[in-house]
Amino acid sequence: MNRKLRTLLLGIIGLVVTVILGAAITSKVLPAAKPLDTSGTKVADHKLVLTAVGDSLTHGVGDTTDQGGYVPLIAQDIEVETGMKVQTSNFGVTGDTSQQIKKRVVKDKKLIKQLKRADVITMTVGGNDLMHLLQNNLLDINTKDVNKGISKFQTHLKSLIHAVRKNNPSAPIYVFGIYNPFYVYFPNVVKMQTSVHDWNNETKKTLGQMDNTYFVDIDSVLTKGDSDSSASATNASKAVNRLIYGKDHFHPNNAGYVRMTAQLWDVMKQSESSWEE
Repeated sequence: MNRKLRTLLLGIIGLVVTVILGAAITSKVLPAAKPLDTSGTKVADHKLVLTAVGDSLTHGVGDTTDQGGYVPLIAQDIEVETGMKVQTSNFGVTGDTSQQIKKRVVKDKKLIKQLKRADVITMTVGGNDLMHLLQNNLLDINTKDVNKGISKFQTHLKSLIHAVRKNNPSAPIYVFGIYNPFYVYFPNVVKMQTSVHDWNNETKKTLGQMDNTYFVDIDSVLTKGDSDSSASATNASKAVNRLIYGKDHFHPNNAGYVRMTAQLWDVMKQSESSWEE
């Protein structure tokens, strides 16, 4: 890797680490965010309750409308396609790992209440687990460490899903996979993409062993974005992923959340009988 690309990668890594640390500090200092209700109608009128839990992708970082990323978008899809009114609650916290999400699922009374009421549960989890594993060695990824991290995450994911099921044993749970926000800039860092693929494959297997729990792929739409997949290290410094938020080069932007929502809706339609009244 030449010096220019190495400098660019180190700059992006520094920005990502700053975002993660800033989110962690903010979550300690500021009061917990209130659930975001995007329905605009009274609770008594709702036909379907959707509870979203997870990390910054549920919170909606990168969504310049500040409405909550994919959450209001999926509510709109459901309403348009089915005519059902939807109530949504957003319990996304930026920077949360799988264990931190589980802690909230077990202790947050407002979240527990909404999980119990939910007809549909959506979840973003895993991105921060992987980033914590790789943040110190993105330039020299150790496959053995990644495999250990994947195995550990599956244990944490099972524990998280079981905690959710204690509050709601029957609602379908839709879990988003993770993606590689650095691909467009560094398509030749093969181990990063391999790590993401392996992580998602194992997560899909884990969810496939659980009742009424579904994997939502976003790697296939967000990682390469709308850019030319043949981009090389020579033009990587000029590459742009038009689905990634330009201020942090990490989270989806508005267009990215639209693509995420489309992926979720496709999976929801395939399992429609589990949530439609």
